Amino acid sequence: MLFRQLFVGFLAWPMLVLAQSDGSTRPIFKVGDVTVYAINNRGDNTQSEETVTVVSVEEGLIKTKHVRPDRNPPELEGVFNLDLNSLVSGTSGAKFEPALEFYRFPLKVGDAWKARNEVVSLTGARSRSVLDVKVAAQEKVTTPGGEFDAFRIEVSGWINGVSWQGALRLTQTVWYAPAIGRMVKSDYKDFRNSSLNNSTLTELKSHKPAS
Repeated sequence: MLFRQLFVGFLAWPMLVLAQSDGSTRPIFKVGDVTVYAINNRGDNTQSEETVTVVSVEEGLIKTKHVRPDRNPPELEGVFNLDLNSLVSGTSGAKFEPALEFYRFPLKVGDAWKARNEVVSLTGARSRSVLDVKVAAQEKVTTPGGEFDAFRIEVSGWINGVSWQGALRLTQTVWYAPAIGRMVKSDYKDFRNSSLNNSTLTELKSHKPAS
C-alpha cells in the first residue's frame, strides 16, 4: 500500500504541448485541473476510479485532492514538488523524505538513478526504500483516455520495515506523456517472500484542464 500510484493531474494546451513534447521541461500545474484515473486492483479483481483535482500551486509545492469512493478515507491530500515527485501520496497518504524521485528533467532515455527515502504511512508505520529508476524508452501507449507518446520509466527495489518486520520487493512501470506533462499509465506490483502481494494498473480515463 505504501507506494501505490503516486501521481496526479493534467493540464492545458496548445503552446504548452509544443514546449513539453520532448520531455525537456518541467510539467505545469493549474489550479482547477481535474483528472480521472481508472484503477484495476488485479489482486482482488476490483475496479475503481480516482479523481484528482489541483487545489494549490505555491511556494514550490503542488497540492492535490484525491477522491476515491471505495477507500477509507475517501479523500486524501497529495503534495508534490515542481518536478512531479511526491512528498505526500494522495493515493495512500504515505509521506516521503526526501521527495520520491521518479522524474528528473530533462528526461532522456538511458538516464538512471537511485531513489532513497524514509517513508511514513497513513497509520504511522515507518520504513525505508531503496529504488533503482531508469528512463527506459520512448513509445506510444494507449489508455482509456487516448493514445500518447510517452517515456517509459522503470522502477524496482525494496521497502524495508523500520517499525514493522520484513520487506517488500516492488516493481513499477510509469508512462509519462510530455505533451500533457503527466503520467498516463502505471503498472505496479509488490512481492512479500517471493509471493505477489499487490498488483494495480492505473490508466488515464479523462482530463478537464482548468479554464
